[in-house]
Amino acid sequence: MGQPSVLDNPKYSYLVNVQPLFFRFWKKLFDIYCRFVFLWYAPLKIIGRENLPDNSYIFSCNHNSHMDVAILSVASGKGFNNFGMLAAKDYWFDSWIKRFVVNIVMNLIPIDRKVDGVRAFPIEDTLALCRSFMDQGKKNLIMFPEGTRGEPGVILPFRKGVANFAIHLGVPIVPAFIVGSDKAWPKGKIFIRPKFIYAHILEPLYPKDFIDDSLNESMSDEELDNSIEHMTLELEKRIREKGKELYG
Repeated sequence: MGQPSVLDNPKYSYLVNVQPLFFRFWKKLFDIYCRFVFLWYAPLKIIGRENLPDNSYIFSCNHNSHMDVAILSVASGKGFNNFGMLAAKDYWFDSWIKRFVVNIVMNLIPIDRKVDGVRAFPIEDTLALCRSFMDQGKKNLIMFPEGTRGEPGVILPFRKGVANFAIHLGVPIVPAFIVGSDKAWPKGKIFIRPKFIYAHILEPLYPKDFIDDSLNESMSDEELDNSIEHMTLELEKRIREKGKELYG
């Protein structure tokens, strides 16, 4: 008998099935709160919303503040429940209390950290959960290619995870650049400050422009790695160029 599918695990049912009304209510409430903040307290100006695809995508931008996730959600024009984020399985999913509390406002998708080059929770399971989540009404992912918060105007080297997921899931990456979130909610500060914020949404990158469709399943690991590398470099180039344009 084969291993049970991760999609049948009740622990992740909120990513596979329609969420209970309780969680949808709190996410909607949080979404209303964020929209109020970005309308009246820390005004958010959105540039380039017309670049957003009609189907599922991965939102990817520079990362300077904890509020960047909420900024991208509001900038999309969709509700907060329409976005999922990858989170370390060994921390966020080690107890039902954490899962319950976080699921009130966020859709976390488990990913395991590598130990000696191996993940205890297979990356294929993470991809399966992402795919199932995104198939529910064209939902989307948010991923930060730098992997951590950086300093404003300084772009850290990009990791390959965003392009890797985009190619395996067959969805575009939508690059964006956020200005001002670091001033509105700086590192180490508890309260949000009344500052202007700008979200610049750039043209999407499509996997088909970086892979040879004629190869189908015959693509070698080396060819796949080259495609991921190429897409990562293009994503980094576009975000760096926008940052240089805005910061000088």
